[in-house]
Amino acid sequence: MPEFRPGELSQWVSRLWKNGMPEQSITGISHDTRTLKPGDLYVAIRGDQFDGHAFVRDAFQKGAAGALVDDRFQWSENPVLQVHDTIRGLQDLAKGYRKKWICTPVGITGSVGKTTVKEMCADILSVKGETHRTAGNYNNHIGLPLTMLSMPPMGRHGVFEIGMNHPGEIATLAYLLQPKIGIITDICNAHRESFQSLEEIAREKMKLAERVPGSGKVILDRDSQWYAMIRRHTCATVVTVSFEGVADYVGRKAGDSVLNVDGFNYTMPLPGEHIMRNALRAIALGREMGMDPDEISEGLRRFKAPPMRWQESEIGGVQFINDAYNANPLSMRAGLQTFKRLSGFGKKWAVIGGMRELGTTTDEEHASLGEFIDVLALDGVITVGELGRRITCQQPVFHCAETSEAARILKEHLAPGDRVLLKASRGEQLEKVLTVFKEI
Repeated sequence: MPEFRPGELSQWVSRLWKNGMPEQSITGISHDTRTLKPGDLYVAIRGDQFDGHAFVRDAFQKGAAGALVDDRFQWSENPVLQVHDTIRGLQDLAKGYRKKWICTPVGITGSVGKTTVKEMCADILSVKGETHRTAGNYNNHIGLPLTMLSMPPMGRHGVFEIGMNHPGEIATLAYLLQPKIGIITDICNAHRESFQSLEEIAREKMKLAERVPGSGKVILDRDSQWYAMIRRHTCATVVTVSFEGVADYVGRKAGDSVLNVDGFNYTMPLPGEHIMRNALRAIALGREMGMDPDEISEGLRRFKAPPMRWQESEIGGVQFINDAYNANPLSMRAGLQTFKRLSGFGKKWAVIGGMRELGTTTDEEHASLGEFIDVLALDGVITVGELGRRITCQQPVFHCAETSEAARILKEHLAPGDRVLLKASRGEQLEKVLTVFKEI
């Protein structure tokens, strides 16, 4: 883990320590007293639901070496760095620490598949040496700098996910990270409520490519409708991937879970063509980093899907696929289509919740999803919640206000050997269906 000299922290935020300078190096950065370790710098953040300044005393009692606080905070006992805004101060710390790195930072953004691509890339690079990666969903204006500040100083590789939900966020975070390699995944109407059009979303994602220097590389999907626009706005070397035409790395499906690239077959860790598309980007990264196909295959074998991303389990003989971490129009279709194509089981039922943050396109996107589900012709469909009610299907469909009701319907209609897909936006908490089903 990194260690920070108190003097360099002071320099990075352009403020002097008050109440004395910590006598020893600071061994970590934390914004949560529940996970803070002795020797950490505690960062007090004011949020909508909480104020971290209320926990400064608790942080020092737990062994914090110092605290980053804002100008409104009054304290006179322990070492503090007092700045105008602690979120900006946290980012300044990350920006200062970034200058000390010896690794090649990889930045990943997009509407769909960011976390999967991030994990695949990190697992592949880990074959060649110590690899740091974004933990969980630490990909925003607070999570990214915290992730950067936990980067091992001598780490060989760093893979960072960059998320957004409002205009201007990607540009700020990409400036903070200064990636040498950028990867942009599929783009769709995620977080549409903050943008006027799909093109605006694409232009926001494009900010990552703009930040990669001329000496760096950007990996882009040649099949994307936004490829030409993004390519025009980067000075970096563009590395292309494609399933449809000419590219630096062309993927061809060689089996249900086998992807052929340049004559080499890679076994996919999960089913679905969208997984192959994500893997193709990670394979391209590995090849550009000088790795051979066998090393990349070893990395893909290390891949484990994060929680609630195609997470399989069995309850009473019924097979559940919990893919309810999040959803948008593109990921919803990809998940449902992959589920429909699975073989070897009995009936297939889908429990579907709403897709959030779609703004003025909410009704249109949910209605369109209903039409897509009709074409799939699943054995059963249950929609849950107020947004789920807008998924109108022609085929027989149950609608439930609560997840507990959906679990009871499944109990009445399913038998051992049947299979269920759970898919919705995170706020719908569709995973509760599993808890209730297990209880009954």
